[in-house]
Amino acid sequence: MKIGTKKIICMILCLAMLIFIAPKAKAAGLVIAFSDSTVDVGDTVTVTVTGNGVSGTVNLSVSGDATLSQNSVSVNNGSASVTATINGEGSIRITATAANMTDTATSEAYTGATGGTITAVGSERQTENANTDSKQASNANLTNLGIRPNDFTGFSPNKLTYDVTVPEDVESVEVYATAQATGATISGTGMKTLEYGENALDVVVTAQDGTVKTYTINVTREGSDGAEEAPAQNTETQKGLSSIKIGDLTLNPSFATNVYEYTVKYIGKDTSLNIETVPTDPNYVVEILGNEELKEGENTITILVSDSEGNNVATYQLTVNKSLVDEEALAKEKEEKEQAEQRKMMMIAGGIIALILIIVIVIVIRRKRNRAYAEEFSGIPFAGMNDEDYNDEYDSNEYDDYNNQEKVKNDDYSLTEENDKDDTMTEEDGYATEKIQEDDNHEEIDEKERAKREFLNGYNSDNESYFEEEKTKRRRKGKRFK
Repeated sequence: MKIGTKKIICMILCLAMLIFIAPKAKAAGLVIAFSDSTVDVGDTVTVTVTGNGVSGTVNLSVSGDATLSQNSVSVNNGSASVTATINGEGSIRITATAANMTDTATSEAYTGATGGTITAVGSERQTENANTDSKQASNANLTNLGIRPNDFTGFSPNKLTYDVTVPEDVESVEVYATAQATGATISGTGMKTLEYGENALDVVVTAQDGTVKTYTINVTREGSDGAEEAPAQNTETQKGLSSIKIGDLTLNPSFATNVYEYTVKYIGKDTSLNIETVPTDPNYVVEILGNEELKEGENTITILVSDSEGNNVATYQLTVNKSLVDEEALAKEKEEKEQAEQRKMMMIAGGIIALILIIVIVIVIRRKRNRAYAEEFSGIPFAGMNDEDYNDEYDSNEYDDYNNQEKVKNDDYSLTEENDKDDTMTEEDGYATEKIQEDDNHEEIDEKERAKREFLNGYNSDNESYFEEEKTKRRRKGKRFK
């Protein structure tokens, strides 16, 4: 059965559509889940690790006060579970890291990791929280209070008034404060312009139930109204730190003596950081607070700079975001794997389409070659002879031509017979001989017509095998075809 060129092209388009709309394979990776994310001390949590498109061993590690039933599991495109016993309060991080794993789709090594956090609370803490909930509504206390630069020391939530003196070149300060109760509101913080002499800066705290408490900072600016204009601030004359370095970590924003707040991103298990500071005055005393027991998540480290008399010169605050796993690197790795998988699918699809096109081209060339050979062999153009309508029309025309030729031959024979009747009748032997020859000629014509029709019918039914046989015969006779 012959397949038309149009049908082949339609098949190619359908196959290409199926390839491109086929669902893409999910990227390989690990997923960790817990039976409960907030538990009490002493509870047991089920930890489930699922491998998507990966097979092999996963190592488990804990950051926090908890114990795992086992430290490794095997996943083969499925899930495996262990139990974690919660021994103490706080944030507990459980990390699953691929140890000896293979991407089942690409047979390449898989080195990803994932993790999750459980929050543990103790029964004593729960009771304490329940007892203190009623007190939070009326709590108008602060946890810290100060100014930048030239901060003061000795803050206490119950002390409402503070005195501090600043140099005459300090034209403004920033007041900061933090409330103890989450529902309390604070006013009076932010940048404040200083006049020469005493400046009273009030910070008002309002609790949820309307309780109000006012903290006052009396800032005395040295100098007088008649003094010359204070020189512009620069790094050399500013007081505080000339540099802060924390290993190879990057401060954001870049350090400057008159910039007092920074953020740092740290990835690792250390509970403290190596902080190196250099004061602008060698007689200054630097005190670092909050650089102990760093937890996963956000931590605050405060750096206090004081002069030789104990007066605060500057306060710097570092916000450290700690994590055990570099989530950005994991996300980037996952994205790269997905892109590689997409490129692979595109290459496979392109290869399939190219192969189909080559097959179509070979079929078209072969059919054209067979037609050209058929026309050369018979001397008749064969274009379209395989079409049913063409064959019906061609057979009908051939049949009519044959009948017309026979009619002409019969008319010619009758006319000759009438003209030569007298001669042939007088010579009976000669007439008989001529009659036999004419009959032989008619038989020879009929035989040629039949051979021609058989040849055409043979081509239409099985043209390829027929021409191959004829080609072989002619080669045996020594004729050369192109």
